[in-house]
Amino acid sequence: MARSPRERHEPIDLRSAEVVLAGTHDLLPVLRSAAVRAGVDAARMRVVGVEDVPDPDGRADAELAVIAIRRSGDDPAFHRAQETAELIAPMLRPGAVRIVITVSGRTRLVPKLERALTAEVLHQLGAATAVSGFRRPFRNLRTRLGTAGLRTAGLRVFRLTV
Repeated sequence: MARSPRERHEPIDLRSAEVVLAGTHDLLPVLRSAAVRAGVDAARMRVVGVEDVPDPDGRADAELAVIAIRRSGDDPAFHRAQETAELIAPMLRPGAVRIVITVSGRTRLVPKLERALTAEVLHQLGAATAVSGFRRPFRNLRTRLGTAGLRTAGLRVFRLTV
C-alpha cells in the first residue's frame, strides 16, 4: 500500500518566527534559554505554563510550538502533551509545527543535556520543514550519540500532529 504524500511546512526562520513555548513551570526557564540560544527572538516568544490558561488575544500567528512535559509517576505525558497542544491551539496557525519534549520525573537538565536537547529540537524542526522526505537533515554520529544520551537520561523528543 502506497503512502499518501504528507503536507510539509515551509521552512521556519527562527529569527522572525512567532514561537509558543509551553510546559511545566520547572522546564520553562530551560526552554526559554534554549530557544534564545537557538536564535529565536525573545520579543516573538510567548511562554505559557501548563497549569495556566492562556489569555485569548485573537492572534493565531505562531508557526512553531515547543511543549515540554515532566513525566510524573503514573501520569502519561503524551496525554498531558495532547491537552497542552489543544490548550495553545488558538495561538497557533493551522498546520503549525508542534514539537513535544517529555522529561522523566527524576531527570535534572544539566547544561550538556540542554545542548543535546536544543540540537534535537532543531533537528526535528528541520525534519518537519524539509522539502521532501529524501532531503531531511542527516544525523551524523555525534548527533546520534547525543540523541541516545537523551533517551538514556529519560528525555523523549517527537513531533505532534493535531
